Amino acid sequence: MNRLIISFFVVTVSILNVKAQETLDSIIETEFLKSQISLLSEEIDSLKNSIAEQKNYIKKMESEKYVLQHINDTLEHINEEFRTQLNEKSHLLEEQIKVLQQKEILFAEKEQLYREAINNSNIDRAKLEGSLQAKNASIEGKEKEIRYLEQSINDKEKNISDKDKQLTVATTEKDKYSQLSDTLREKLVTAEKELLKMNEELKYTKQRAAEAEAKIAQATNRKKKVRVIQGISMRFYPIPEWDILPFLDENKQLHNRIINRNNGKVEFDFVTGASVMLFDFTKTNARFSHDLGFYVGFGGQNLFKNFYTGISYKFLDFFHLTAGVNVAQYKVLADNQYEGYVLDGVEKIETVNQWKVTPFISLSLDLEFLSYIGKK
Repeated sequence: MNRLIISFFVVTVSILNVKAQETLDSIIETEFLKSQISLLSEEIDSLKNSIAEQKNYIKKMESEKYVLQHINDTLEHINEEFRTQLNEKSHLLEEQIKVLQQKEILFAEKEQLYREAINNSNIDRAKLEGSLQAKNASIEGKEKEIRYLEQSINDKEKNISDKDKQLTVATTEKDKYSQLSDTLREKLVTAEKELLKMNEELKYTKQRAAEAEAKIAQATNRKKKVRVIQGISMRFYPIPEWDILPFLDENKQLHNRIINRNNGKVEFDFVTGASVMLFDFTKTNARFSHDLGFYVGFGGQNLFKNFYTGISYKFLDFFHLTAGVNVAQYKVLADNQYEGYVLDGVEKIETVNQWKVTPFISLSLDLEFLSYIGKK
């Protein structure tokens, strides 16, 4: 019995070593996932910065668009003033032409007076001089009016020249900003496409980060009340394997004897069950959690004829050491037969189904943790 217990603990230690290595690998994988989450977070921040830069670029383009609109309005205003000045200049030129025509008429009238004075010697000299002075005064007035009109026309030409320069500058600015607007429009389309792409990448990156965090949280959740676990149990009543063994008696006669080919003291079984936390012994900020719970499980191939129940102790976050009783149905010999019983010529092994309650010890791992290891 002591040897069996020692063997069990040797096997248990071996399993613990293997599971400890798997736990170490899982911890490394967890750290790797955390580093991946950190990288994904950095990638998310980078994408956010890129999106912010694209938005700033769009704002800059809107500002350039506002400047271009302002230049366009200024250009229209200057163009309108330019047309007004041209209209005023045309009006002044028309006025100057009229005054020149009136001046020519006055000269013609003055010449006519001279002709009349020459042709008519009887004309009154004083009257003629008065008429000539009046005509000369009118001509001087017209000349002053012509000089005033010429000055106004020169001013208008100067204003028109200034407006023409402003119009040229504004047109140049408009052309420059139009080209800039076209370039910005193309860049805006590219930026919008890039922004959509970045948003999709951001969604995918956030999803990946959330999935990674969910995997870690699911595998390392210390506060779960119910945990599904799987492992190996050692029960202290092996399943009998009844058989017939021929043998010779003292008289060299051949007989058949009932034997149990599985007559050891212990047997290992693969078990699956659930542990319900009763007491949590985990200290604050402890590296590993441990608690005491109630265990119910099934074993073997026929789950409904092989039950396990007992107290489960969880340690190192994922390991469960369970001790309790195994309630299973076995095929045992009928009341008139026993191990070593000698059969006569026509007898056969007679068995009946019987439930037995025997102790067991098991070592199990969290099923979600096992699934998590399998996916890495």
